Amino acid sequence: MDLEIRPINEQEIPAFGRSLERAFGEHWTEEEWKAEHNVFEPDRGLGAFDAAELVGTAGACSLTLTVPGGSLPMAGVTAVGVQPSHRRRGILRRLMQRQLEDVRDKGEAIAGLWASESSIYGRFGYGMAAAVAGLEIERGRSSFARLHTQSGRVRMVEKDEAAKELPSVLDRVVPAKPGMWARTERWWTHNLADPERWREGASPLFFALHETTEGIDGYVMYRVKRDWQDAFPKGTVRVRELIAENREAYADLWRFVLNIDLIDRVEAWPRPVDEPLFWCLAAPRRLVVKVYDGLWLRLLDVPAALSARRYSGHDRLVVEVVDDFCPWNAGRFALDAGPEGAECTRTDRTADVVLDSASLAAAYLGGVRFSVLREARRAEGDSAALRRADRLFAWDPMPWCHQVF
Repeated sequence: MDLEIRPINEQEIPAFGRSLERAFGEHWTEEEWKAEHNVFEPDRGLGAFDAAELVGTAGACSLTLTVPGGSLPMAGVTAVGVQPSHRRRGILRRLMQRQLEDVRDKGEAIAGLWASESSIYGRFGYGMAAAVAGLEIERGRSSFARLHTQSGRVRMVEKDEAAKELPSVLDRVVPAKPGMWARTERWWTHNLADPERWREGASPLFFALHETTEGIDGYVMYRVKRDWQDAFPKGTVRVRELIAENREAYADLWRFVLNIDLIDRVEAWPRPVDEPLFWCLAAPRRLVVKVYDGLWLRLLDVPAALSARRYSGHDRLVVEVVDDFCPWNAGRFALDAGPEGAECTRTDRTADVVLDSASLAAAYLGGVRFSVLREARRAEGDSAALRRADRLFAWDPMPWCHQVF
C-alpha cells in the first residue's frame, strides 16, 4: 500500500468529507455540510492517501479549555475516521502520530476529543478526563424536596434573540468549570443551525431565558419528541443545554423544564456527574443517572500543561511519566505547585508517582484521584505520596465538558 499522510489542500475538502461520510456510514445534507463548514479548519485537516485516493482523515479545532484556575489553548481533535476498505492497516495510528506531532509543533500543550468508541484512544495516550452523565426522569415523579419559589422570570424566545443573549451567559460560566471550552461566534452559528437529522425525530430547538432585575443569568435549549398512547400524552423533553450562573436560575430552569405540559419524560445529556438536580428532588431514586466517558485529554507538553493550572494546596511532587507514543513527553518532572501557580521542570530526582501519559491526562482536571488510579493498576507510588497527589490535584467543581466537538 502506497500510503502518504499529509495536510489537505482547499481542493481536497470535498474528498475529505466523502471519506469521513464513508468512515461513519453517513450521508450529510447540504445544510449539515454548511453547519460543519462554519467550524472546520482546513489548515488543520490531515488526509491519509492511498495513491491518489483519500481514505482516512483527522482534523482539529482551535479551542480554549478551562483548566483548574485558568485556561489553556487546546487542539480539539475531530473528524477522525478510516474508510471500511482500509481498516486494520495502521492508518489511524499514523494519522494520530502525525497529528500529535503537529499539535506539539504548533505550541499547544494539550489535545482533547470525544471518542466515537471508548476503546480507541487510550493507546495513543489520551485519558478520560471529564465524565458526563445522562439523566432521565418521569415528569410526574419530579417534585422538589423543598418548596420552590421562583426567583426570576423564565421567558421563551426565538432563535434570533437566543443567538444574541445566550453567548454572554455561557462566557461567564465557562471560566469557573474545568473541562468547559469557550464557544466562539462560529461555534454558536454551528450549534444553532439545527439541521433535521440532528433532531432525531424531535422538534426544532426551543429556547428559554432566565432573567431577574439584574439581567439574564441562565438559559435552556431543548427539543420535544411528541407521542400519544391511548389518547394520553407520552412526549419527551430532550434538554440539549441548561446553563445557569447561580443556584436560583438553576432551580427555576429545571422546574420550568419539568413542568412542561403534555410530557411524560425528561432526558438530558451531557450533564455534569455532580449534577445538583439529584439533591433537589423529593424522590431522587426516580432520577436515572448513567455515567459515560466524555472529554478525553492528551498532554503534549507535560511541563507546560502542569504549570498552566492551579492546585488546591502547596506541595512538591516528582511525577514520572511513561509515554511510548510521544517519547518527548517521557521522563521525570518536578512539580512545585500551589493555589497561586506552579512550576514544572525535568529532574533526575526519585519519583513520588509513576504513571503513563493517559493516566496523568485523566487526573489533570481533577476528575479522578491518583489513589483510584493506583487501585486500577494505572499508577504506582507509596500510599503517602499518592494521598499528597490526590490533595494537590483535587479541584472544586468537578470537570465537565458541555459539548461534543
